[in-house]
Amino acid sequence: MAPRYVAGFDGGATKTNAMIATEDGNVLSLATSGPSNYHVVGLKGAGESILNSFQEAAKKAGLRKKKVDVAIAGLAGLDCGYDERVLSSALTGLGLADQFKVVHDTTIALYCATGGQAGVIVIAGTGSVAAGMDGKGAAFRVGGWGPTLGDEGSGYEIGRKALSAAMMAFDGRLPRTELEEEIRRALRLDSTDGIMMKVYGERMSVTQIAALAPIVTELAKKGDQVASNIVRETVESLASLAKATIVRTGLKNRTFPLATIGGVFRAGDVIVRPFTLSVMLEAPGAMIGKPRMGPALGSVLAALEIAKGGLTQEIIDKVEQTGREIETTG
Repeated sequence: MAPRYVAGFDGGATKTNAMIATEDGNVLSLATSGPSNYHVVGLKGAGESILNSFQEAAKKAGLRKKKVDVAIAGLAGLDCGYDERVLSSALTGLGLADQFKVVHDTTIALYCATGGQAGVIVIAGTGSVAAGMDGKGAAFRVGGWGPTLGDEGSGYEIGRKALSAAMMAFDGRLPRTELEEEIRRALRLDSTDGIMMKVYGERMSVTQIAALAPIVTELAKKGDQVASNIVRETVESLASLAKATIVRTGLKNRTFPLATIGGVFRAGDVIVRPFTLSVMLEAPGAMIGKPRMGPALGSVLAALEIAKGGLTQEIIDKVEQTGREIETTG
């Protein structure tokens, strides 16, 4: 009987990673291509990135077949039913797998954190979102509605609040703390009111505003009053995302992993400690930490679950071990 293979994709606004593995969980290759968020590069660009990464991964794996048995693509920009229908149609048409499924990138993040079992993730980078699995086949997403409708607790929101606080301090509505000075220095401004030109005249992007977040968290560690207030609000928002997900997944009274992902959490204890305390008051069984593996490996696990009809601990461990070896060697 011919061996069976799976492919997993992790695609975003900057790059796409593809991995190919055998059905027993042996990860054979990793390849990287351009972005596959179709809101950034369009459907054609997303398809080209998926195809290029697959072909390179197949070449590295020595795969003679032109397609694998199952492929899962976890993609950014898959935010509503319309996105899913459009992308599924476009990418399935590439003919890379007998079964090709497109999922939200939080789905593969869940697999890399929980191995497909019951658990929760909270992602706080430029944007924010939480997701969970109940262990019975149902998955839920909370937040992730973008900078206008959501992204509470995100790097963007921290940066936006810092800019607003600087303007309020300039007005005399808040204390003139070091935060105002550091924001002005970061933007290379002689006067705080120059923020107006940066935001409205030069149209600071969401990413540029989010890049100010580390200034806030570092000053909060030093006791800056205004920065500390922003951090407190950030923690409340992230804990709210987590708690809502825990309730929706029915995990409140169970023991389960909760993985924290993204640059906001990399600020360390100033965020992680109060977040942990708040969540554990709601769900004492939450085991809060980092995910076991990266999202590309999560997509491989999701594909293997379909190919095998389920995941065993042996397969999960093998994917983690061989995947890390491939990530190290390229």
